[in-house]
Amino acid sequence: MDKEEILEKNREDNRGADERFRILNQRQSSVMVGAMLVVWAALFLWDFAHGQDTSAPVAIMLSGVAAMGFFQFYQMRMKLSLVCGLLAAFGVVSFAAKHIMLTM
Repeated sequence: MDKEEILEKNREDNRGADERFRILNQRQSSVMVGAMLVVWAALFLWDFAHGQDTSAPVAIMLSGVAAMGFFQFYQMRMKLSLVCGLLAAFGVVSFAAKHIMLTM
C-alpha cells in the first residue's frame, strides 16, 4: 500500500474526519463536561447548605449519566452501561417527580 491508499483507508475508517480533529473534539467535550460539573456541584452545595430542594439538579445530572450509559451500550454493547443507564433513568424519573410534587 502506498501513502495515498493508507490515507484514504484512514479517512474511511474515521468517517471523513482526521485524527487530530477527533482528538480535539474529545478533549473539548471533556473540558465542557468538567466545567459544567464544577458549576453544578457549586450550585448543588449552595442549595443544600441553605436548605433548598436539590432534586432538580440531581435529576439533570442523572439524565446525563443515563444518556451516556445508553450511548455506550449502543456503541459498544456493554451490558454494564445499559444497567447504569437504566438505574440513572429511574433516578431521573424519581427526582423529577419529587421536584414536581414539591413545587406544585
